[in-house]
Amino acid sequence: MKIFSNKRNKIIVSLIFLIIIFLVGAKLYFNLKPLEEEVAEESKPLVLNWLSYDEGLIKAEKEGKYILIDFYTDSCGWCGKLDKEVYSNEGVKKIFLDKFVIIKVDASSENKVEEDGKEITEKKLATLYQITGYPTIWFLESNHNRIAPLPGYVPAEKFITVLNYISEGWYKKIPFKEYVEKNKS
Repeated sequence: MKIFSNKRNKIIVSLIFLIIIFLVGAKLYFNLKPLEEEVAEESKPLVLNWLSYDEGLIKAEKEGKYILIDFYTDSCGWCGKLDKEVYSNEGVKKIFLDKFVIIKVDASSENKVEEDGKEITEKKLATLYQITGYPTIWFLESNHNRIAPLPGYVPAEKFITVLNYISEGWYKKIPFKEYVEKNKS
């Protein structure tokens, strides 16, 4: 072969070969992922971990996150719509995972929870939160101080606005209506 006939060509081919071996070895050593794998990982849907009332309050306090309590019933059509159309939204999920501990409370359930040192049912808990319709969401600070309820179904885009208003602490500074006006695009 003429390509290997002179010494310079042999050195160049050897260097290319060594570079390839080095890159493959470095990839294996550092466990580098191909770009396609990274993109695939980033595009995986986020998974929500709904907690019970007791677990959620403890976790929020520990992590210093806001609390979202979704009061629902199985017979509530709007509750199902909220689950299907809003809680499945990737933008909503991202905010939940970053800023909130999320809790579901079945307001028709006899399951026991602890509130103010007393064991009560989820049904009674809904009464204590003055829930009159479903779905109703309550926002709390990490120390369990109540911020505000959000009754009824809210589409994902508007729900994201509410989540940002709460999680960025704007509720302490300005009314929601003013926040919405300031943040119109």
